Amino acid sequence: MTYHARYANKAQLRQRVEHFQQEINAQFLALADCLWVKKHLDPEEEKLRVST
Repeated sequence: MTYHARYANKAQLRQRVEHFQQEINAQFLALADCLWVKKHLDPEEEKLRVST
């Protein structure tokens, strides 16, 4: 989700953080779906997780 980055100054860092917050807030349902705890596992998805 994040990468190591260096910014020229605090203002640039703040700008990037604000942009990140706007992106998260604009797609909050997609984020919630990713973070939702699964009660049942999908067998096909689990096959992909353990296959080499």
